[in-house]
Amino acid sequence: MSFDRVNYDPKFKPVKGIYEDRLRQFISKGGDYRDLNLPKFYDKQRIVLDQNHVKLTWYQVPFESGSSPVSPDKRPSWESIIKADKNNELKFQNASINQPFGPSWSTTWFKVELNIPQDWVDSGEQLIFQFDCSNEGVVIDPNTLNPQTAFSGNGERTEYLLPKQKNGQYSFYIETGNNGMFGCGEGSTINPPDNNRYFHLQKAAIVWPDWNARGLYIDFWMLGDAARELPDDSWQKNRARTIANKCMDLFDPMDRASVLKCREYIHSEYFDKFSDDDQVYSQGDPNIFTTVYGIGNCHIDTAWLWPFAETRRKIVRSWSSQCTLMDEYPEYQFVASQAQQFKWLLEDHPDFFNKVLVPKVQQSQFFPIGGSWVENDTNIPSGESLARQFFLGQRFFLKYFGIKSDVFWLPDTFGYSSQIPQLCKLSGIDKFLTQKLSWNNINSFPHSTFNWAGIDGSQLLTHMPPGNTYTADSHFGDVLRTSRQNKSSEFYGAGLMLYGKGDGGGGPTREMLEKMRRIRSMSNRNGNVIPKLQVGTNVDGFYQDVLKRTNNGNDLPTWCGELYFEFHRGTYTSQAQTKRLMRLSEVKLHDVEWLATKASILCPDSFKYPVEKLSELWENTLLCQFHDVLPGSCIEIVYKYEAIPMLQKVVNECDNLLEHIQTVLKGNTESSLTVSTLSWQENLGSNVQAPIVPNIEESTDNYTISNGVLNVSVNKNLGTITSIKDINTGTEYIDIENGRNKNGANQFVIFDDKPLSWQAWDTELYSVNQFKYLTDIEEVKVLPTTDGVCGIEVIVKVSEDCKIRTKITLPTDKAKLDETTVDITTTVENWNARNKFLKVEFPVNIRNDTASYETQFGIMKRPTHYNTSWDVAKFEVCHHKFADYSEYTKGVSILNNCKYGFSTHGNLMRLSLLRSPKAPDAHADMGTHEIKYSIYPHKGQLSYKTVRLAHELNYNQKFRISKEFGSQFNNIIRIIGDENVILSNIKRGEDDVIINSPYALKPENTNSMVVRVYESLGGESHAKLITNLPLQRVVKVDNLELEVLEEVNFSKTPSNDDFNIPITLRAFEIASYKFIF
Repeated sequence: MSFDRVNYDPKFKPVKGIYEDRLRQFISKGGDYRDLNLPKFYDKQRIVLDQNHVKLTWYQVPFESGSSPVSPDKRPSWESIIKADKNNELKFQNASINQPFGPSWSTTWFKVELNIPQDWVDSGEQLIFQFDCSNEGVVIDPNTLNPQTAFSGNGERTEYLLPKQKNGQYSFYIETGNNGMFGCGEGSTINPPDNNRYFHLQKAAIVWPDWNARGLYIDFWMLGDAARELPDDSWQKNRARTIANKCMDLFDPMDRASVLKCREYIHSEYFDKFSDDDQVYSQGDPNIFTTVYGIGNCHIDTAWLWPFAETRRKIVRSWSSQCTLMDEYPEYQFVASQAQQFKWLLEDHPDFFNKVLVPKVQQSQFFPIGGSWVENDTNIPSGESLARQFFLGQRFFLKYFGIKSDVFWLPDTFGYSSQIPQLCKLSGIDKFLTQKLSWNNINSFPHSTFNWAGIDGSQLLTHMPPGNTYTADSHFGDVLRTSRQNKSSEFYGAGLMLYGKGDGGGGPTREMLEKMRRIRSMSNRNGNVIPKLQVGTNVDGFYQDVLKRTNNGNDLPTWCGELYFEFHRGTYTSQAQTKRLMRLSEVKLHDVEWLATKASILCPDSFKYPVEKLSELWENTLLCQFHDVLPGSCIEIVYKYEAIPMLQKVVNECDNLLEHIQTVLKGNTESSLTVSTLSWQENLGSNVQAPIVPNIEESTDNYTISNGVLNVSVNKNLGTITSIKDINTGTEYIDIENGRNKNGANQFVIFDDKPLSWQAWDTELYSVNQFKYLTDIEEVKVLPTTDGVCGIEVIVKVSEDCKIRTKITLPTDKAKLDETTVDITTTVENWNARNKFLKVEFPVNIRNDTASYETQFGIMKRPTHYNTSWDVAKFEVCHHKFADYSEYTKGVSILNNCKYGFSTHGNLMRLSLLRSPKAPDAHADMGTHEIKYSIYPHKGQLSYKTVRLAHELNYNQKFRISKEFGSQFNNIIRIIGDENVILSNIKRGEDDVIINSPYALKPENTNSMVVRVYESLGGESHAKLITNLPLQRVVKVDNLELEVLEEVNFSKTPSNDDFNIPITLRAFEIASYKFIF
């Protein structure tokens, strides 16, 4: 063909913006041109609910107004409903389109009977049942009682691919929960739920789809995204736009055959030949670096905008859908965390668990991951709780799947403790994944792939998906963002893309898997300006590739210390009652295990270690540490009907066990002594001294309490502590001359608390300067001296119907004078504020650049200034039993029994007490609260004395045992040496045959005791464990009690039968020793 000499047909250059915008018309299901574009051909035929071809009847499970929405009768078993229906005990009624079902949190059952037209059946094509009741549902086979797939409602996941049957007859059930994927929030998903919400039946139909039209929909969608989102200077972008527009020109809305022509055209021009096949991931240039690895997941919040009871159903809905997808897509791999969720599935649907899910695990398509009991908060749980999260989680995975996870999977929690790396390494985990720091609202976290080192030096290979989400829709843009936003590309250029509907469950869809095949196909054909996406490589394969390309991780940058989350700082304080019960549950479980371990050794014939009950109590405690429950960001029914009753039950059952153990240890003798569960004060029956006589002096302005060590002055007008002075040295610990608080210590202050969003979660920087001191004092009076204390009571008016009673006391026990604390019990009566934050301040005569805060098994130091934006971000931080602010010569510790929020800036220490957010729980923290805290003024810097006093404030219960057990009881385990080494916990070995643990993995005919110790202040230390047990062997073990880390030498004391076990701990080390006897 020759070039024309004369131009009779001039051409224009397409206007890029117009031609790109045009592309949206072709696949739009709305707008003016739907019937002139591809959506016209999505279905060949459709029959909507007609009670003939599509018969749908319904049954409403009774739901009495005002009753508990989480009681078992609201969610009866599948077996009970189907059995009752087969016995004609239930009345199913005809359903109709737009019919409402409800109310919120109730259950509606549907019975579906389909009669497919014969010509549809004869076509041999895949047919669909489409269902959308705006709520969540699951298809149940009436014969096997196994789930087939799930429905998410409101247009999301609405199709059930019908198994092919020659007679075209189908019958099955659908159980629906009357809540959306994100609960029943009124107006916004994170608002308090509308408990009288109804859900309407939008769709119930059988569909004969045009699979070519649906395939072209995916083809064109991805092609159009390439045309819009690739770099302007790439030929791939311009060619995609050209091909997509020619496809639209080729399409004829009056001719269904044009659909196939369009598919063939764009496939020939822009895709490789494997775009509809799992083989697409093995094609293309192998020398092109893979920059995106797709991993399916369906993050299911164990409770959030819905209760635990509903999560049990979300699990089976979500995971059954994924197992179905695995049959259709061989490349598909899916991860799920949280052993608790697997246990619920095993309890509720054992056949599905054993016959469907376990085989998928064995086939390497379904991957249990994470290693923890739940995706827990890591700020607030105690060190022992974090250890047990991994202990029970990993042992569950080993017991039921024969594997343990080497990745701590925690995509969505509100900050990461500096002891997580060490606890992970002790639990067989050396990798970590999260993405939540992408939500930081002040500083951008600088890494995507890095080594995270804890305060003891233990490190985890860590990845934060560059797409900044764990719920990617597998859009073209998701792949681009994962590739382009990698902050560590100079070290490692690839990232994980976590795709699948999440938070409320759901998981990946067929559409997502199809989109990813097309994206890879386009990359194979057009080069890596379209990122090379890999599906079919598991999480372990990704991390192994990181190690391979980074010199085993040695080339990666390191982040040391906590991963502080610059957001959701209000979660250290929200839902105070739950946090109080959590602290108490942890203390009680510690005490039970301490006493039960010793009782089972001393009285083996009359007392059996209650391992099954302890496992149950720990499971429930760990469940309530889920990252929305314990932080305080769930809806009201989670706390009212589940978490608070559950934790109260843990406390009550622990008390029952403690009472029983004491009965065993008292025996029949009347002679008894008092013991503690703290190693440094176990035997309290000796060295009792008479209390000193307290002295309270009154002056014009102050009451001054003295116990011979401290003078504590309380202002009679303000009710604050204006002076704490060491009588011997004259050292003043309170500063009311400088800083913004010139009123004194124990000054209550109310801050305005209106965050930009996320009420229960957030407290914002601007609130720091929007406050009011509570100075309306109703009464300041001297308390009668009782129980070895003397003090002052102050009554502070908050509002007309809310007041604070605070009792300030000094101990008068001579044995405690060397460690005198100012003890304060504060009762907030009828807290009923709206968007206010109550704190208590302590202006102190201290100056330092950092303050120390107890964390799990150690301390964190944080700035007391605002030098950088990273310092500013820590205007509110998390702590445990104490915060300490010290100079070289003196310091002040604030101890507490149930609080977690704190701040120290300038000369001001501030303990957070109560919040009052109104969403998602409109009644959060309303009511009366009692808080105990102490001021400990001390000489020198932070020492073991603060650590011990904080323990004593919390582990304060004393126990009576027979004197005949006295020395034996104490001598089962003792510790001497450096006093910063804390003997934290003891328990029986989990695999001892004699205790018969449900989590035993390799039962051994031995008797053993596990002893946990830790170094508390940050320095290499030496100590000696002493026991009177007839030792055969001592080993240092991992947190799972499965791996021997070290054989430990021990020796017998010549003068008695004790054995000495010398130990050395590095700074902040957590160590577990197994005594075999």
